[in-house]
Amino acid sequence: MRSLAIFALFVLGAHGLEVASLHPLITDAVKQVGGNRVNIVEVVKPGANIHKFQPRASDIKKMNRARIIFASGKRLEPYLSDLKDSLNSNQLIVEVGRTIPSQKVSKEDQIYTCCPNHAVGGIDPHWWHNVRNMERAVRVIEKELIRFDPSGKEFYTANSKAARTRLTQLDRWVKGQVATIPRGKRHLVTAHAAFGYFCKGYGFKASFVQGLSAQGEVSASHLAGAIKQLRKEAIPMVFPEQTANPKILQQISNQTGAKVGSPLIADGSTPSYQAMIMANVESIVSGLKQGQ
Repeated sequence: MRSLAIFALFVLGAHGLEVASLHPLITDAVKQVGGNRVNIVEVVKPGANIHKFQPRASDIKKMNRARIIFASGKRLEPYLSDLKDSLNSNQLIVEVGRTIPSQKVSKEDQIYTCCPNHAVGGIDPHWWHNVRNMERAVRVIEKELIRFDPSGKEFYTANSKAARTRLTQLDRWVKGQVATIPRGKRHLVTAHAAFGYFCKGYGFKASFVQGLSAQGEVSASHLAGAIKQLRKEAIPMVFPEQTANPKILQQISNQTGAKVGSPLIADGSTPSYQAMIMANVESIVSGLKQGQ
C-alpha cells in the first residue's frame, strides 16, 4: 500500500499530473487539454531554436518528476534516444506527431541554395502548420493524460473537445483567408522547408531556398540557379522567417525584383498556436495580394 501511495504521488505530484514539453506549441496544447490538473515543465521556451536544442543536465533535472515528456516527433528531436537513457524507467516519452502522416521534401517542388539533394527525401517535421494535424495531436495528448490520470477522464475529454472545436474554427478561417488569393498565385517561397504541410493542406505550391534547417550552407552556384528559377516563374514575394538569417532572401529579392514579405513563424515563438497560425496566414495573404 505504501508503494502504491508513493507511485500515485509521483504521477500526480502535489498539485497535479507532472509532465514536460519539448516544444512550445505542444506546451500550449497540453495546457489547453490538461488545464489545472497538469503541472507542465516547459523545457523549450517560445522563440528557442528547436533545431539546435540539446537538453543539458539542468533540463534533465527539471524533467525528473515528469511522468510524461511530450515531444513533437518526426526526427525533430534527434536526442530522444539519449534522453530516454537519462530518464527513470517509469517515465514515458510521447512523440505527439507520430500518428500524423509524414510528408517528405520533394526535389521537384523545392529550390535549394546549398545543393539540390540537401534535404530531398527528408521527412518534414513541421507538421503543425496544417491545423487539422494539430487536432490529431490534441487527441494524442488527451489519450495520454487519461492513461496516467484516469480520474480526470471527463475533464480531459471536455477540454480536448473544446480545443478541437476551436481548431476546427481556425481551420475554416484559414481556408476563408486563402480563398481570397487566386489559385494561380498560391506559390509560397520561404527560407527553409518548414511550410510543406501548410502548402499541401491549403493548396499552395511550395518552394524553399534552404533545406529542412534554416541554417543550411549556401552555394553560390545553387543560389544562382534558384534566382534563375524564381525569375522564370515571376515570383512576386519571398518570405523570411523570424529565426532565420534573412540575407539569402534579401539577395534573391535584389536580383529578382521579388518583394520580401513579413517574417513567418516556423517553430512557435508566439504565446499560442492560434496566434502563430493567424499571424502567418495574415502575412502570407497580405503579402501575396501585394504582389499581384
